[in-house]
Amino acid sequence: MIAATGHSEELNSQDAIAEALSQCADTFGGKTPQAGFLYAGIDHDHQVLLDGVEEKYPGIQLIGSTTHGELSSTGFLEDSVVLMLMHADGVTFSAVVEEGVAGNTEDAAQQAAAGALQKLNEPARLCIAISDPFGVDSTALIGKLVEVLGQDVPVCGGLAGEPLRWEQTYQFCNGKVFKDAVVLLVLAGPLRVSTGVASGWESMGGDHRITDAEGLTIMAIDDEPVKDVWLRYFGSDVVSGTRHMLAVYAEPDDVGSGSNGSGVYLSAPLDWNDDGSMVVSPAIPTGSRFRFADATREQILSGAESSVVQAVKDFEGTVPDAGLFFSCAARHASLGTRVEKEYAVLREQLGEMVPMIGFYTYGEFCPLSGSVISRAHGATFVSVLIAEHS
Repeated sequence: MIAATGHSEELNSQDAIAEALSQCADTFGGKTPQAGFLYAGIDHDHQVLLDGVEEKYPGIQLIGSTTHGELSSTGFLEDSVVLMLMHADGVTFSAVVEEGVAGNTEDAAQQAAAGALQKLNEPARLCIAISDPFGVDSTALIGKLVEVLGQDVPVCGGLAGEPLRWEQTYQFCNGKVFKDAVVLLVLAGPLRVSTGVASGWESMGGDHRITDAEGLTIMAIDDEPVKDVWLRYFGSDVVSGTRHMLAVYAEPDDVGSGSNGSGVYLSAPLDWNDDGSMVVSPAIPTGSRFRFADATREQILSGAESSVVQAVKDFEGTVPDAGLFFSCAARHASLGTRVEKEYAVLREQLGEMVPMIGFYTYGEFCPLSGSVISRAHGATFVSVLIAEHS
């Protein structure tokens, strides 16, 4: 597989995509890219960006979205345009979109996954999924994608982002801009894939159980109002932008306290409803056990390192052809001016030779460490390394 990245901080969208395409052009040696990813700041003219790619490479299988910050082989930027293009002689790519994901999440996921599989002649090996975040139960979304694609197909990616305005995100697929959509790029053929997932958040206090929840809303913990329990721990009802998370056991009877690495995923508190119930993402089902969790900036950066190290350790081969990364907007907010150090972690672990692309999301998708079944996460760093078999 040949992969190349271009990254532009030009404010003019036409200039930005021209620069990104130019940075990629010399890598392919006359071959035509078949697929790609495009991530961009919210204030760009996204149709102009997509038109530029489509004009250069008609029919390319390409997905992407708006973001809360962009990563590439050259570094971290905000309000920029980052492009990865790929060519593989043996790998096939299927990019699809399904609209109306907020009102009908599971049906949209089923239709998207089924549509992607119809375009493939070989079993799927990897699915990169990006969805609008607003009104979407990402746990239900990933559950349906796994059901249709198969448990052995890693579903990685994230919820589209924007600069914490909580207003609108956009998704891209095959030359068009969408909102309220889920987009997939499914890869099939002789492909090596490894993943890593970690957060750096550490559990605190004792175990609790969700005793009343529906969708993204928690009403009761240990049969007490959720706000009463939260205030007892933290003394304040502020949840927006906080580093306090819920570290949820993937299986209710699991034991362990590490986040992401031992059967635990993070869910982020987002807001309070007027009745005192809490909105979280991803959803936590009734009956789930969890501990509250917190992290320092150093621990958050250590989580990014653990994610990449795990992916490198599990990669079957020498050097990956490409690296795909998804980090949470909550990590961005918590790291503040040190957010660029997540990119430094990537470069330290992967060196200069691996083309990389990533973005800051409103929620992440990846299997837990030691599992093949994908799930939704919050405040987490996801690493995906890929290469074509020779």
